[in-house]
Amino acid sequence: MDRRRFVKAVGAGVAGLAAGCSAEPTEDGSTETTDDATDSPTQSGTAEGTVTGTMSGQTPVLRVGTYSSYVDAPSTSPGPWLKEQFEAEYDAELQWFAPEGNMDYFLQRRQQNVTIDTDLFLGLTPENLVKADRETGEGDSLFTSVDTGDLSNESHVVDDYRFDPQDRAIPVGASYISLVYNQNLLDERGIGGPETFDDLTSEPYEDGLLVPNPQNSETGLEFLFWTVDQFGEDGYLDYWSDLMDNGTQVLKDWGTAYDAYSNGEAPMVVSFSTDQVYADRYDQDMAEHQIAFPNGQGYAYLEGAAPFTGTDKLDLATEFIDFVLQPEMQAEIAERNVGLPSVDNATLPDDYYDFVHEPDEIVSFGYDELMGNVEPWLNDWSQQIASQ
Repeated sequence: MDRRRFVKAVGAGVAGLAAGCSAEPTEDGSTETTDDATDSPTQSGTAEGTVTGTMSGQTPVLRVGTYSSYVDAPSTSPGPWLKEQFEAEYDAELQWFAPEGNMDYFLQRRQQNVTIDTDLFLGLTPENLVKADRETGEGDSLFTSVDTGDLSNESHVVDDYRFDPQDRAIPVGASYISLVYNQNLLDERGIGGPETFDDLTSEPYEDGLLVPNPQNSETGLEFLFWTVDQFGEDGYLDYWSDLMDNGTQVLKDWGTAYDAYSNGEAPMVVSFSTDQVYADRYDQDMAEHQIAFPNGQGYAYLEGAAPFTGTDKLDLATEFIDFVLQPEMQAEIAERNVGLPSVDNATLPDDYYDFVHEPDEIVSFGYDELMGNVEPWLNDWSQQIASQ
């Protein structure tokens, strides 16, 4: 396996895009924006991207699966705003569906041969896609390919954000996993922010780090990938043992870990490099929201949108993805989701860049590197680290 793949930091040619953080699901729950959860008859679309309606004359309904935090905070989440914008431009109704279990809900229905009743999923990570492909098997993919020729802004998708070699998952957002630290608490120890992975296992940072559980959290899982990249398959578990010996706490999920950090239970937490955007919005002490990239690196957190196999609204699903990829949509979604656009022609407000940080090197495992490895890495971690 080619273990290491560095994606060089995107330069000025990418419209000055800055690192972002994507809202990870923090609790179980089901969210829908409408009481009508049924599919409508098949629709057709025009070359201009305007849905013409259904054979029965009813407004077509596009049901989009996602994670709950994408839709459950109307003042800040992208979902409600995106629904309003899409419905204003297209003769179609957009229904959000955020089931308990997130992607596992849809995978289990496919494995049970139960109708999914949802047209596409927005928020698909590389490990989600790999898990779905591994568990459904060849020839029975949970997702179907998109004709990228129908995506008007597809040529502006940042190449290093593409993670599906079959063009089922189209990148719609990105962010960087980093460390967030409280300099006020570190001042009490007489130290500054950590600069290396080895710092996290040293005495000055003892009892200092909170990590979301990789078994329950995308953020924690990708931090685990990051340590595999850094120390190799033969060394990452030894590094985790050193972390635990130095008092690192593994908490239930990202929300639990970040809440504990916010309550001052430890001076560092694995989170996202746009933490200062939130701090500025709510007038918080910026010293409590400092960003660190161990060894100058950050792990790329990527999200895509992919139609489900079997949808009778593939044309409308493709039009929706095309809409989401427009520069204006990408900029607004990134700002609301505190993330990074997936296209190189979206422009965010100048003051947004004052509070985002990007690493010198971006680490990411691709589809081929993850296939066949996620489960062994996580199982070995669970047996040796989680069982302590």
